Amino acid sequence: MKRHKQTIAILIIVLFHAVGLFGFYHHAWQQLFLKLVPYHILLMVLVICWTHQDFNLKFTIFMALIILFGYGLEWQGINKHTLFGEYGYGDTLGIKYDDVPLIIGLNWLIITYATGILMRYIISGYVAMRIVAGAFVMVFLDMFIEPVAVKFDYWHWHIGNSQLTAPISNYIDWFFVSLFMLAIFELFQFKKQSRAGVVLLITQFVFFILLRWV
Repeated sequence: MKRHKQTIAILIIVLFHAVGLFGFYHHAWQQLFLKLVPYHILLMVLVICWTHQDFNLKFTIFMALIILFGYGLEWQGINKHTLFGEYGYGDTLGIKYDDVPLIIGLNWLIITYATGILMRYIISGYVAMRIVAGAFVMVFLDMFIEPVAVKFDYWHWHIGNSQLTAPISNYIDWFFVSLFMLAIFELFQFKKQSRAGVVLLITQFVFFILLRWV
């Protein structure tokens, strides 16, 4: 049954990202698919919840911490300009509170969880190494996300009224925030999970790499 659930989850991950690529590549469909981005993020979180072994209070606390910290750090970046650089969110990520999309904490959850699961598969027994290596992976993913995010109004970079590409401070801060998020993941000592998390991270890389040429 567990293998069956893992297979279904992987099919959902791959299928919905493939459909998303189709929608973004066909300009007539882009506006519709942009409106669906928050629901896509929510679906991936539901897949994570469905495939995680021992979905219990411990896992619920982990999710709540990552979501709240993710939103809080983004709020700090947007409103206090102390993290990531000077940027603002567009409309693609949906409803905002205090200029920060409510969905953004879920996005941090997806990336942190998927990276944490991947590190468990490739590095065993060295927690600090998993955290550091995972942080580099998350920064590497962000390097592909940034141009796509700006192109499709997820967010934009600016000094005054001038839109810019992501500053180096963004990647430095992403690294340290990723360290923090992955340290929380490791603190909960989850046992090895479904490969669906690994597939999700790889699919995210492929998705954003291919979207650069839309």
